[in-house]
Amino acid sequence: MPFARTRPFAPWSRPAPRGRRPSGGHPVKRSTHRRRAFTLVLALLATLLTTAVATTGTAAALPGFSSGHGIEVRNVMQTTPRTYVVNIHTNSVDTRALAWTYHDVIITLPSDYNPNVAYPVLYLYHGRAQSPGAWHREANIEEVTHGYPIITVAAEAGWAGWGTNWVNQSAGAQQWDRFHLDELIPWVDQNLNTIQAREGRAIAGFSMGGFVAIRHATHRPWLFRMAIGMSGGYNLEDQRMRTAVTAPLVQKGLPLDGPYGAPWDGSWGFNNPWHRVGGLSGVHTVLYAGTRHDDPLEQQAHRLTYEFHQHLLANGISNSWMVEYDCGHWIDCVARNGIGRELPVMMDVLWHP
Repeated sequence: MPFARTRPFAPWSRPAPRGRRPSGGHPVKRSTHRRRAFTLVLALLATLLTTAVATTGTAAALPGFSSGHGIEVRNVMQTTPRTYVVNIHTNSVDTRALAWTYHDVIITLPSDYNPNVAYPVLYLYHGRAQSPGAWHREANIEEVTHGYPIITVAAEAGWAGWGTNWVNQSAGAQQWDRFHLDELIPWVDQNLNTIQAREGRAIAGFSMGGFVAIRHATHRPWLFRMAIGMSGGYNLEDQRMRTAVTAPLVQKGLPLDGPYGAPWDGSWGFNNPWHRVGGLSGVHTVLYAGTRHDDPLEQQAHRLTYEFHQHLLANGISNSWMVEYDCGHWIDCVARNGIGRELPVMMDVLWHP
C-alpha cells in the first residue's frame, strides 16, 4: 500500500550546545534529533515492506501446474523467466517410445504474461527422433515468439509416434491422439488462463510434427483455428510416406505395424489427412517447404507438400500455398522462417487476449 511521504531531510550540521540558539531558531533538543531519526527509520522500513509485498505478489502471479485430465505432474522446473519444463506421466504414452529419457511438456509464456488475461495457445510438435526441447535448444522458439501475446506449448510426439493411437502397442503404450487432444489441451486450459475455443488455438509442426499438426486439424477441426505444416508429408498411402513412417521404427526396436498396422490395414486410410481435407475448410491452413534441394529429406518434403497443396485446391480448400523458405530439413531454420513469419498472421486469425 502507498505510504505518506515524509518531509525531506537536510544534511546534518553539528547541533548547537543545549540551551543555545542557532541563528534565527529555537533551542535544539536531542529529542528532536531522535524523533527525526526514528521517522527516517520508519520510512526505510516502509520502503522495504513495499518491495517485499511487490516481490511476493509477483511470485504469487506465476503459474502453478497441477495434475488432471489423465496427466500427472511430477516435477516443474522454471528454466527462464518465461519458460517452464513440466515433467509429466500419462498412461497414454510409455517413456520407451520417446527419444528423451523424460516425458516433458515445455510451456513458454508471453513476455508480459498476466494471469488475469486469457491468451491464445500455439501447440508445437517436433520431428522424428527429436523431443520438445528441440524447439528451445535448436530453434530458440522463446526468442521467435518474444513480444507476441501467445502461450507456446511444445509437446512430445514420440521417437516416431505419428500422432495416432497405435495399432500395435506391444512395445509400450502409444496413444498419441488421446494424449494430444483428450489430455493435453484440457490440461493446459486447466493450468493456464487460455481462450478455451478453437479461435484461441493454433497447431504447428516440423517434419513428422508437421504431419501431426495437419492430421490433428483434419480429425478435429473444431479444436483449432490455424494449422501449419512445415517440411512434412500428408498422404499416408503414398509409398514415399509409408517408407518414412516405417523405416525409422527398426532403429528404436518398434514394430513395423505399430502406428497404422499392416500395409493393408484400414488405419492407414483412417488417419490419412489426404482423405479428410474437408475438415480444413474452416481452418487457416499454411504449408511450408524448403528450397534447399541439395538436402534429400527436404527435397522429398517439398514434393509431398506441393502435392498436398494441389490436392487441397482441387477439393476447394483454400490454403496459404506451399510457402517456400530457404531451409533444409532443420528445425532452427523452420522456426525462424516459418513460425516467425506466421506469428503476425496468427495474431490476426486467432482471438486476441
